[in-house]
Amino acid sequence: MIDGNCIKQFMSILGTMAKLGKSCILRITATHLYFIVKESQTISSSPLIWCTIEEVHFFSEFNMEGLSAVDNEIYLEFLADNVTKTLSALKVSTNAKSVKIKLTKKLSPCLTFEIDLPSGVSHSRLVVHDIPVTVVPRRIWSEFLEPETIDPDIAVHLPHLRLMKNIVERMKNLANMVTLHVTSQGSLTLTVETDTVSVTSHFDDLHVEKNKEDESSVTVELKRLSNFLVNEQLNPNRVTCDVVQNKLMRFNFLSDSFNLQYFLPGVVM
Repeated sequence: MIDGNCIKQFMSILGTMAKLGKSCILRITATHLYFIVKESQTISSSPLIWCTIEEVHFFSEFNMEGLSAVDNEIYLEFLADNVTKTLSALKVSTNAKSVKIKLTKKLSPCLTFEIDLPSGVSHSRLVVHDIPVTVVPRRIWSEFLEPETIDPDIAVHLPHLRLMKNIVERMKNLANMVTLHVTSQGSLTLTVETDTVSVTSHFDDLHVEKNKEDESSVTVELKRLSNFLVNEQLNPNRVTCDVVQNKLMRFNFLSDSFNLQYFLPGVVM
């Protein structure tokens, strides 16, 4: 990667993985990279996060050779936090002239980051950082398949994420769960209830992307919702919210260069 904006965006995506999940799967194909975070409690064994990025947008040079001509892919598992802590300390997002990522064999398999950083007025320094990875065997690739298409009751475009985040952060001081309710008229409400208080925030006139029901609602963990809403720095073109009654909420970050889906299972109260 040699484009500063692409480096910054790539590091933001890695940061998102680190915030939302401990262990991350990186799937590499000839045309795309996929970041996948799974959790057992998500509906139908779907991933918690599924992020697709286009190779041609991010990388000026890209070469890969998969397991075989038939299975021309690579699956790696790593701790996203190990990557983001080091790269943040080096201020890669703002300072790097280029970033090269290679799969290498040291004492164990590693993702090796070669980072060209400025040093002085006309000099630069090459910093090399190895991230240990586990090569995922072919026999369990099927555990990381692309999520099944969701047929939501209602899908709406979300309001500005920063505004939602500020409201959700206040709600976290009152309760552990929040109920999200959407209607076919483009209304979205967030409600928390305790034995002593009930608080509801309203968003109206949202664009309705799809509706097969007049209304739908789902209750989710406030902490998880809050963790996702800190990711407004990804600057997507739009964010949609799909709701399946009492079962699932899916956020979909849509951009010209990446697509990030975040699945939150409903909680039965």
